[in-house]
Amino acid sequence: MKRILTLVLLCFSFTFMGQNFHTEFNYTDSTNNGITIQNSYPKGGLSYTDFDGKKYVYVIFWTSITNKTKSEIELTIDFPITTFGIQSSPSINFQLYLPFQKMTFEKDSLFNYGLDINMFFNNKENKRSSLRTTIAKNETYNFYIVLLNSQGINGIVRTGFELEHQNLIYKINGQQMNCGTIVPKKIKYKFTSTFLQLTFSFS
Repeated sequence: MKRILTLVLLCFSFTFMGQNFHTEFNYTDSTNNGITIQNSYPKGGLSYTDFDGKKYVYVIFWTSITNKTKSEIELTIDFPITTFGIQSSPSINFQLYLPFQKMTFEKDSLFNYGLDINMFFNNKENKRSSLRTTIAKNETYNFYIVLLNSQGINGIVRTGFELEHQNLIYKINGQQMNCGTIVPKKIKYKFTSTFLQLTFSFS
């Protein structure tokens, strides 16, 4: 089925309100009209040994989702909870996490985008692989993504979210995975009934 979608994909460095990002998608199709997704360049690429003696190489990204639609939208992300591989690096095991720490544009120039990497690695509760939140109209939601791997990658790493209809896609060096949705928030209606009591008088 032919997909009718108008978007702007810019694959070079952007600067917007002081922050640089790798890709931007401005959706104007009937399904996602008013949604914008921005994906950052990577930071990190360093090794880390946690309290248990496990060694990792980590890369940090951020994504920004702006809601200019006519209603609230619900963002759902479910990354794999186990390690996985990609075709461009078949010998390397990867894992994706969504830290609880809040990302803001003011942190864009900071080391690791301002993410406290010690807190991330040493707090198991911080290593979540799923996210569910509501983005209000005319609001922007920013969040971190941490990509862990068992060894360093030779070459660049580029990742980012895209939309295909309402399905959220995450790409790592061109390989994509289905990982969630962005949908209008369901409105809960409250119904009330008013009863009219009639009194009849007979004479």
